[in-house]
Amino acid sequence: MPVTDTSLAEMLEQLVNIPSVTGNEQQIVDWITRRLAASSRGEIIRHGLSIVWRAPRKGRPLIVLAGHTDTVPPQGNATAKRIDDRLYGVGTTDMKAGDAVMLALAESLDLNALRFDLACVFYEAEEGPADGNGLKRVLNESPWLRDASLAVILEPTDAAVEMGCNGSMNVQVRVPGVAAHAARPWQGKNAVAAGAQWLAEITRYPSTPHIIQGMEFRETLQVTKVRAGVVHNVIPAEMLVVLNHRFPPDRTIEQAIANVRQRVPQEFGFEVVSQSPPGKVCADHDEVKRFVRVSGAKVAGKQGWTDVARFTAAGVPAFNYGPGLPDLCHRADEYCPIPNLGTVYENLARFLRESA
Repeated sequence: MPVTDTSLAEMLEQLVNIPSVTGNEQQIVDWITRRLAASSRGEIIRHGLSIVWRAPRKGRPLIVLAGHTDTVPPQGNATAKRIDDRLYGVGTTDMKAGDAVMLALAESLDLNALRFDLACVFYEAEEGPADGNGLKRVLNESPWLRDASLAVILEPTDAAVEMGCNGSMNVQVRVPGVAAHAARPWQGKNAVAAGAQWLAEITRYPSTPHIIQGMEFRETLQVTKVRAGVVHNVIPAEMLVVLNHRFPPDRTIEQAIANVRQRVPQEFGFEVVSQSPPGKVCADHDEVKRFVRVSGAKVAGKQGWTDVARFTAAGVPAFNYGPGLPDLCHRADEYCPIPNLGTVYENLARFLRESA
């Protein structure tokens, strides 16, 4: 049966209607496993709540397609809804649309006619803390994936090729004070007052563009949490501020930490609570250039963090390419344009088949 926009939309609707908030991926993983097993076209390897599907090996270069199955919590959009050429619902764009395309490719391609051996990775817990990301376990337990010639992450890109990704870190800053009764504040030191000027300055950190291999990546530093005080009549002994820093692919974790550290007074507490390195920009890789040529897709840098970083850290050239819309990730009005499903499917199928 031919793959069409309609059949891809139907598959996406089924995936969206299976709840899979981070930490609750069992049902969707079981569904994907049964679907892949029914086609009897390859080997299925389980890694906890993550799956690797591997086509029969023919000694050709290996291509890996990858996408996460978890979503953020629904915001009144737990059930898929089709309106005209859009499919709405949690995960439609981030990133069950990419999962639907991967499933369709695994089920429909003539595996003997490909230029490559093929593997598809459906992994858990991308939306949660980095340490729990299922791809980390998959790459450790199936190390042959690290020998791939190329990886394509089907994160939302609106059918553009998005290279690399920014690095990300979260820093907790603790502004010290001394508690006292609010009626006698001179007997203490108000942590909010002590940090107010610095807090005002750090919120004005500019969004700074960096050009790498002709693509723009924007560096940002944002205050995402502020907490102080315990009760109404006690001046706070501490103010806790969380900073989220996004930094370009030409900067190391150590350089990024040093950049933030110099912007925080030495007397304030400073702790990096999470960090994810950037993804390497692979625009000059031969197969990446061939995909851009075959697909005709526009090329840009990836502003958000993706698992391109895990693959490139493992020595596998990688890029982002998927049907979802990046600007709609995690929103209540999230949707995927149905024509994008067919576009991404056809371009990936053509790339996997054609030699020129």
